[in-house]
Amino acid sequence: PSSYGFVVFCPAVASVEPLVPIVPMAYAKSDLTKLHRSQKRGSYDKQLVHEILDQGVVAHVAYVDGEGNVKISPMIYGRQEDFLYLHGHVSAGVLRNGSIDLCFCMTLEDGLVLARSGMHSSVNYRCVMVHGKAEEVADPTEKWSSLDLIVDHAAGPSPGFSQTVQRPMTEAEVASTRVLRLEMKDGCVSAKTRAEGANDDKEDIENPKLWAGIVPITRVYGPAVNDPSLRFHVLPPEAVRNYPKHRSGLPHCVEKRSGDHRPYIALALTFGAGLLVGAWMSKR
Repeated sequence: PSSYGFVVFCPAVASVEPLVPIVPMAYAKSDLTKLHRSQKRGSYDKQLVHEILDQGVVAHVAYVDGEGNVKISPMIYGRQEDFLYLHGHVSAGVLRNGSIDLCFCMTLEDGLVLARSGMHSSVNYRCVMVHGKAEEVADPTEKWSSLDLIVDHAAGPSPGFSQTVQRPMTEAEVASTRVLRLEMKDGCVSAKTRAEGANDDKEDIENPKLWAGIVPITRVYGPAVNDPSLRFHVLPPEAVRNYPKHRSGLPHCVEKRSGDHRPYIALALTFGAGLLVGAWMSKR
């Protein structure tokens, strides 16, 4: 009852759950990350960006040094959610001055696209590019854990490799290493992929003497090889012996294009074989 002479009815007020913040599933686009060519191959999807980064090992990091020279350094890395970690000796170029503006690029080559002409030959790939200011990691706990993260990422499919297979890093080793943290922010992240066959000209497609196709590129793990300095009979750890076959790679298929009559030939052969079998069975 209400003191104003009416009843206020509000069902299930007590059962209302607190609002959960919605996490964006894509990085915002900006003039910096907008693609000007082949825009259909671009993506800002977070899941795709993370999947590509998690399959890579080495990235190329571009920066301008203190003397104004543009340089690029290949670097291994690790990812923790929306943060990338880079490391190296304190005197290394990109790490020499601590925090620095840079461009991070990592590419996976998935296949050689060999077209009927050099003009249309290409490469199937997956690529991530990140722009931003990389900050030096000063907190000792974060620095230590980020170094383990980088080792575990490079080691591939062996979770906790740095903790279960290797000895812990010493304080001297950590002190001689500088770690940078690059946040993947909106307007600074993009992915670009190509996963298709040759885009040949129509007259080349109809030329019976010209071949086109894809040669897949797949990163594979081979069996472990003991280091020459190994003096004792120590078997490779189980984590190393049980590596999966592949690190990265994609299934490759060529789109059916006009002028490719192979599907119709296969269908005709299948239909013809069915007629022959049916005729043979009817005579029995």
